[in-house]
Amino acid sequence: MHHKILLLSLGMLAALAAPLAADGGGVLSGRVLTPAGEPASGAVVRLVDLHRQVTTTDDGLFRFDGVPPGEYLLEALSERYGTGAATAVVAGGETTAVDILLDLASQVDEIIVTAGEARAKLDLAQAASSLAGEDLRLRLQPSLGETLAQEPGVHSTYFAPGASRPVIRGLGGDRVRMLEGGVGTGDVSSTSPDHAVAVEPASAERIEVIRGPATLLYGSSAVGGVVNVIDQRIPTYRAEEAFSGSLEVRGGTVADERAGSLSLEGGGGAWAWHLDAGRRDGDDYAIPGFAAVNPRPGARRGVLENSAAEARNATLGGSYFLGDKGYVGLSVSGTDSRYGLPGGEEEAITIDAEQRRFDLKSELTGAFGPFQGLRIRLGASDYEHLELEGREIGTVFRNDAWEGRFEAVQAARGGWTGSLGLQLMERDLEAVGEEAFIKPTATSSRALFAFQELVRGDLRYQLGARFEQQDLDVRDPLLPDRSFNGLSASAGLVWQASDAYSVAVSLARSTKLPNGEELYSDGLHVATRAFELGDPRLGEETSLGLDLALRKEQGRLTGELTLFANRFDDFIFEEITGDVVEGFPVARFTQADADFTGAELELRGEIFAGEGSHLDLQLFGDVVRAELRASDQPLPRIPPLRYGAGLHFHTERLHAMTEVRRVARQDRVAPHETPTAGYVLVNASVSYRFFLKDQVVDLLLRGTNLGDELARNHVSFVKDQVPLPGRDFALSIRLLF
Repeated sequence: MHHKILLLSLGMLAALAAPLAADGGGVLSGRVLTPAGEPASGAVVRLVDLHRQVTTTDDGLFRFDGVPPGEYLLEALSERYGTGAATAVVAGGETTAVDILLDLASQVDEIIVTAGEARAKLDLAQAASSLAGEDLRLRLQPSLGETLAQEPGVHSTYFAPGASRPVIRGLGGDRVRMLEGGVGTGDVSSTSPDHAVAVEPASAERIEVIRGPATLLYGSSAVGGVVNVIDQRIPTYRAEEAFSGSLEVRGGTVADERAGSLSLEGGGGAWAWHLDAGRRDGDDYAIPGFAAVNPRPGARRGVLENSAAEARNATLGGSYFLGDKGYVGLSVSGTDSRYGLPGGEEEAITIDAEQRRFDLKSELTGAFGPFQGLRIRLGASDYEHLELEGREIGTVFRNDAWEGRFEAVQAARGGWTGSLGLQLMERDLEAVGEEAFIKPTATSSRALFAFQELVRGDLRYQLGARFEQQDLDVRDPLLPDRSFNGLSASAGLVWQASDAYSVAVSLARSTKLPNGEELYSDGLHVATRAFELGDPRLGEETSLGLDLALRKEQGRLTGELTLFANRFDDFIFEEITGDVVEGFPVARFTQADADFTGAELELRGEIFAGEGSHLDLQLFGDVVRAELRASDQPLPRIPPLRYGAGLHFHTERLHAMTEVRRVARQDRVAPHETPTAGYVLVNASVSYRFFLKDQVVDLLLRGTNLGDELARNHVSFVKDQVPLPGRDFALSIRLLF
């Protein structure tokens, strides 16, 4: 732990010692307007890039002074009128005026920060999406994987209600990076699908998803994409009030779920603080039939046994603001969870996990050399979980990890903007017990990366490169230590063809470096019901990915169609060999060339728009095809075709939604893999907002799987023993004060 404390201390000293020279700034001002075009008073306007915010006057006016020259994103938020965003270019010594129009509709003018600089979603060459506000509350589930499972191109591993990790475009595990505030979550969820992501979705302010290669910024574990959970554990904006917060309670019928969360924040002068805590409990959940495809005699009908889950979490953080030149903040957090692994035929297995985490975050603005800003992000965590077989401890997993990111933001030169960065990471993973299938391994990595952007008229060019080194030290004299180097590069182009249409294309060459599990696994993995064997001779995996997107941004019909292709050389995957050891099939890590292709579609059409209300029709779908190049053999656990439609009705206070989602049968299966039947899910929700004198009360009633369909997730290792939950009604009440 001493090296972590030293690292955090050095990071804070570096932040405080950073030059803070001022540039000749300009003024950025304007108005925030309601959907009806009237001034919106009391709206919060955020200058996202500089982490500054103000509240609009009674006339809807706002103003930022001393803004360095450059292009900026503005975000406006109103509890009554919705959200909006705008882009503005500021020149030194001049005043720039901009109007921001609020909209009650969800997913309007999304801003993405995970892709480096804060940008409007439509300015990114890569496919991206985010869940925030009412959309996040509507999709909220106990696990991160299930919360995101209805996003375009995103599925989940669904091992249990307490353990479900996102899968992006058919890629999961160590190819999809889980981040918390921009650095790794520090858990062991990438080692096995029965291990939970140590993040409580209910604590998130926003969850962002980058679909497709993101190795440029986040390393070789992001070949498939990135999921970034963003919260305000470290305040990034000055407190608008000395004390404010929210209190929410939730309940559900399918597992008798009981949950609650409290978030408090405040401050004054140069200080801001944040405190949150949450608790969630659920029993074994109801299912419409038997759990197993081929139930054993005496099996219980209507309930998935050993699917109960519970979690506790708490966070305390604070920030100190250095005038208008940035901030530095620290936080400490803890997460405890306990959940069953259903579907086992032997003694019930339960995972009892805990994590303690320390974070530092700082962003500073001010000219120093060719740069105009500095970002520092550090995270250190101690993670441990016990795999209990009945009351006995079978295996203990420990993961001691830290990660640091340092980015220098360059001043605009000749139209070019961007950043240079350094990323460091260490991880010490250990598994102890008779059924420990992973060898103790220490992993360290170092990386340099650069991102550049140039805007010329209707064209936006985006370029980047990353060089990464990784060392693995295995504590077994019979196995070799390994070292790897990886070079990744990307190029993107966004063409604003007209006011309504844009085209985006992205080409990325990515390198994935083998991890300790792929190299050194050797033993029975009870959770996946397989005898897993690594291969210490594995080499680097490389891929060439192409994304092409057509976007329509204005008019009654808006949306995005994305086509993608990934060509992998030496793709690392688990192959079922057909051999049996100790009564379990052998799964061996191996390499072969593979191809992934697919498409994602999301459209929203305005059916009716009146004063203060509108009705939209949403259409969505995605498909991915993955196979070995030499034999055309399908790869295992690839998601099937999925499509659906939904109706959304919005007013100032009311939001109602109903949707139908169809998941097709998956019969393109790998050897020794079984097909999975298709199914249809019907969901609906209605929410209402009450405006009191100084408070806001939100009521949300949500129904999922209203047809009580027996549904199985083909991506899950345990799909034939663990179906998705049956019909559920959930009610939440939230008080904002």
